[in-house]
Amino acid sequence: MRQALSAGLMLLAYALLPQTALAKDWRGIVPLKSTRADVERRFGKPDEWGGYNLKNERVSFNYGDGPCKGVYLKLGSDNCKCLAPEDAVMSIFVEPTGKQKVSDLRLDLTKFTRTPIRPFPHTFEYNNIAEGIAYTVDESENEVMHIDYYPSEADCKDIISKRAPEKRNSWRGLVPLISKRADVERVLGSPNRDWTTQATYETDYESVVATYSTGVCDPPGRGWNVPKGTLLELVVNPNPSFFLKELHLESSWYVRSEISPYPEIENPPKVWIYSDKKNGITIRTQSSVGGGGGEELVVGITYLPAQRDEKLRCRAAP
Repeated sequence: MRQALSAGLMLLAYALLPQTALAKDWRGIVPLKSTRADVERRFGKPDEWGGYNLKNERVSFNYGDGPCKGVYLKLGSDNCKCLAPEDAVMSIFVEPTGKQKVSDLRLDLTKFTRTPIRPFPHTFEYNNIAEGIAYTVDESENEVMHIDYYPSEADCKDIISKRAPEKRNSWRGLVPLISKRADVERVLGSPNRDWTTQATYETDYESVVATYSTGVCDPPGRGWNVPKGTLLELVVNPNPSFFLKELHLESSWYVRSEISPYPEIENPPKVWIYSDKKNGITIRTQSSVGGGGGEELVVGITYLPAQRDEKLRCRAAP
C-alpha cells in the first residue's frame, strides 16, 4: 500500500510543481522515456509478483496504461501520465535488500524537501521533484528504506508540448464548425426533438442540445461562414451532475463569474460560469446545497467556436 501511495504522490507532484531538471535514471532506465520493452530486454520478464530480485535490491516498475479516457478530459489541466504512451515507464520502486546507509549516498540535501512519514517515527522522505527522485529513510538507523524514481518536470513538459490536444472544444469527437449534423447523429442517434437549426438528444448520462448553421452568412459579425448543417454549438447537460473538482480545471484558462439566480425560486443555489474564450468552453456550475452551500456541481458544459476559428466568422459587406 505504501508503494502504491508513494507512486501516486510522485505522479501528482511532478504534474503540479514548477521546477526543471533532467530525470534520474536507474541502471539506464529513465521514467517517461524508457518502456516496458526496454526493461524486459535488459532484465527479462518479471517474477510472479511483478518485480525483479536483483543483487542487493528488489525492483518493480509502474507502466503507463496509454492515453486516459473520459469525455471531459480535455477541459482539465494536462497531465503527462495521461499523455504518456502505453507501456512507458512511469515510476521505479527500488527497495534495498541489505542495509544501505543514507550517508553513503552523499546527497546534497539542500536540493531535497524533507517530509516526515507518519505514523512511523524517525522515518522521512527526501524528495527532489525537479529531478524526479525520492528517498524514504530511517534517520535513527541511517538507513535507506526505498527509493522512488519518477519523471522530471522537464520531461513532463516536453511530452505535454508534443501530445496535448489541439482542440479542447471537442466532446466525443464532435467539434463546433468542423462536425456536421450527420456526425452528431452518428454519435448520439436520432434527435428527440428537431427544429430547423436546433435539435435535442438524450443519452444514458446527458441531455444534449445542438445548434446548426443555416448556411447563410447572416448577421455579419455574429454568424459563421460555414455550410448548412455544420455544428455551431453543443450544450451538454450531464445527468447526474458531478463535482467541479473532478474536472481538474487549469485555473489560468478560465474566468469565473457568478450569475444571478431566478428570483421566483425560494432559497436558490448559487450559480457560476467558467469561461475559456480561447478554447471555446463555458462551464456552468451551481452550489450543491440551496442558498449557496456545499461544493460546486457541474450542470452544463457548452462547446463553442474557439478563438482560432475567428477567420470563419461572417464579415460585413465592403
